[in-house]
Parts: sequence; C-alpha cells; structure tokens
Amino acid sequence: MRRRRRGSAILVALLAFVALGCNGASRRLDEANEARHAGRPRDALQGYRDVLAELGDARLAERDADIRLRALRYAADVSYLELAEFTQAIAYYRRIVALYPGSADAWKARAVTGDIYRDRFGDRMAAIAQWSDIAASDSPEAARFQLKVTREYLELNNWEQARTEARILRERWPASALADEAQLLTAQAWVLEKRGDEAQRAFRLLVERKPRPDIAARALEGQAHLAAQDRKFDRAIDLYTQALAAHPSPQTIRMAIGKVRERRDRSRPTAEPGDRLSAFDHELRGRNTP
Repeated sequence: MRRRRRGSAILVALLAFVALGCNGASRRLDEANEARHAGRPRDALQGYRDVLAELGDARLAERDADIRLRALRYAADVSYLELAEFTQAIAYYRRIVALYPGSADAWKARAVTGDIYRDRFGDRMAAIAQWSDIAASDSPEAARFQLKVTREYLELNNWEQARTEARILRERWPASALADEAQLLTAQAWVLEKRGDEAQRAFRLLVERKPRPDIAARALEGQAHLAAQDRKFDRAIDLYTQALAAHPSPQTIRMAIGKVRERRDRSRPTAEPGDRLSAFDHELRGRNTP
C-alpha cells in the first residue's frame, strides 16, 4: 500500500515537473515575443535561444514540439528580417526542415532559405536546390516552385535546362495554368538561344492550348516580335493587334506597333518599279542642279 502511495507521489511530482517545464518554456517564448514587439530583436533572439536550449532536438510531446517549432520559426525570422544575420537564419530554417520534415513549415523554411541564397548571397544554384526539393514534394505549392526553378535556369542562360524544367511542369501538372506559363518560358528560351523556328512553334503551341487571355497575348507578342525580325511587318502588326486587348502592358504593344509601322514605311521604295514619271522628274531635277 505504501509502495503504491509512494509510486503515485513520484508520478504526480514528475507530471508536475514536466508541466512546470512546459509552462516555463511557453512563458519564456511569450516574453521573447514581447521583446520583439517592443523593438528589441536581440533580446527576443536570446529568449528564443533559451527556449531551444531547454527543449533540445530530441523527440518531444506534441505541445513542447509546437513550442520548439515556434521558437525556431521566430528565431529564424528575427535573424533574417530584423538583424540581417543571414547565415544564422539559414541555420534555424535548416533545423526546422530537419526536425519537422514534410510539414508546411519545412517547405516554407526551404522557400525562404532559397530566397536568402539568391537575394542575399547571389547564389542561384543554392536557391534552385532548395526550391527543387519543394517542387519534388507533395506540397500544394510544388508546381509554383517548379516554375520558379524554370525561371532561375532561364536567368542563368541555361536554356536547355530551363526547357527541361518547363517540360517537367507540363507533364506533372498538364491542366494547370502554370503549365501554360511553363510553355511560355520554353518559347522564350528558344528566342534567347536565337532559334526562331523553334520559338515560333512553341508560341504557336501555347496559343493552341487556349491559355488565359494574358498568357495568349504574351505568346502573340512573341510571335509578332519574331515576325518583325524577319521583316514580315504586316504579319507582325496583325499579331500585335491581336495581343493588344488582353496584354498586361497594352502601351508596350502600341509602341511596338508604331515602331513596326515606321520600319515598314522606311523599307518601302519611294517609287514603284516602272514609274517612268517619277524617274523623269528625278532626271529633270538633276539637270537643273547647278
């Protein structure tokens, strides 16, 4: 009987100790948040560190795991957004990925890590590595990050890889509006590689998909630009005109139409072949010149 009472007392004390520890971590988290809101980010960061040091990296009960996750997230955000300590921020984001794999917080941590690598360190390949992991996951944002990867390769002038990433997006999410944007990037990659025939074909295939009006307008714009390069001025003007109504920048299209018209007018001869009257006038003016 005494043993049972003693065992019960130990259990109650243990539960009380755990509850006290949990409440202590929660209280310190709240105090750190108050410091942050009061404009003391370094004090806040130290508070988050204290919480993380207490809870460690081991497996935790659900409530403690949630407190640790919030402390990690806040520490990462303070380091990144308020203290500009980017390497430290990445370290916290990586702990989120390691301790909470496959969660929405882990995907967000990878996304922000990619932003830091690209925008703060100028390392596009490191950013691509982070975003590619999201694209390959079952995140609801996977298609969007696949498109980001495609754009980054285009910015790196790696046109072949950009087209490969765009094809992956179209194959995995064929009915998505993002698949249309991927096709547009494919066409633009051909343009940048100065492969006009392939670019025209890619733009045409995009129009045939009947995408959103603004995407179709940009495809028509691309076709018009290539037609103008080939001196097919009337064709270019017709395509630009089709693009005008739905294009996100109609003034740009109006300017393009004006420039093509000027080029067309300059390319026309001043007199039609066989215009004898014009030739006679030219000869007469030459004779009268002193």
